[in-house]
Amino acid sequence: MKWIESIGAILRAIARLITLTLWLCLSILQQLLGLALRTGDGRHLRLRFYRGALRILGIRIRVYREFSPRRPLFIVANHVSYLDVFVLGSLIPAVFVSKHEVRRWPVVGAIAAMQRTIFIERQRTRARAEIRPVTEALNHGDNVVVFPEGTSTDGQRVLPFKSSLFEAPREANAYTQPVCLVYRERHGGSLSDKDREFYTWGTDAPFFSHFARLILRPGVLVEVWIRPTISPTQSRKDIATCAQVRVASPIRHRSH
Repeated sequence: MKWIESIGAILRAIARLITLTLWLCLSILQQLLGLALRTGDGRHLRLRFYRGALRILGIRIRVYREFSPRRPLFIVANHVSYLDVFVLGSLIPAVFVSKHEVRRWPVVGAIAAMQRTIFIERQRTRARAEIRPVTEALNHGDNVVVFPEGTSTDGQRVLPFKSSLFEAPREANAYTQPVCLVYRERHGGSLSDKDREFYTWGTDAPFFSHFARLILRPGVLVEVWIRPTISPTQSRKDIATCAQVRVASPIRHRSH
């Protein structure tokens, strides 16, 4: 029976790849047309693309609480997988902050640039220069999503948040909204160690080989825990510390 399951997984992966490619091409065409006709900045098209891509990949979302009605928001989340971008991007119009190397990745870098991603190098010597575009985006009215751990994890813990970018919401007088992402088995149970390897991704692993394995999987459930906002009147280090505690809380709670 295993060979039947293997054939089924391969056929599912092929169908997903074809459908996702067509959906991507259609979404890019719509976005380019919208830019040419000046019908908007494409934020709602991006929402629709992320939602469609999640459906194609078999990713389900369960959301706890809602995003604050305040705008703009400085959204900070733990980083588990590149799927995090699809999950958060499907819930709220936003621009993402990513490491500079992503811009040079084939296909992925071009798509990220089209989505108005803010690329930074995360160097202390360039902290002031890297805060500026984030502040400008917030002042422009854009919600900004940051993964302040600076790397991805296996989703079972939260690393200390790097505080430098938390100066941006202070300068833009924007509230910080912490979000916790918890990856679960598709029926709601805990992921096995083997399954967790498929849905979590170390940033040093080749993207395309990982994605090829991921689309063979039947799907996963992602819990999105939206935590209370934090006022911009606090210091950046206090905001970062408070956000880290609020992001980590659902993980600690679900692990017990």
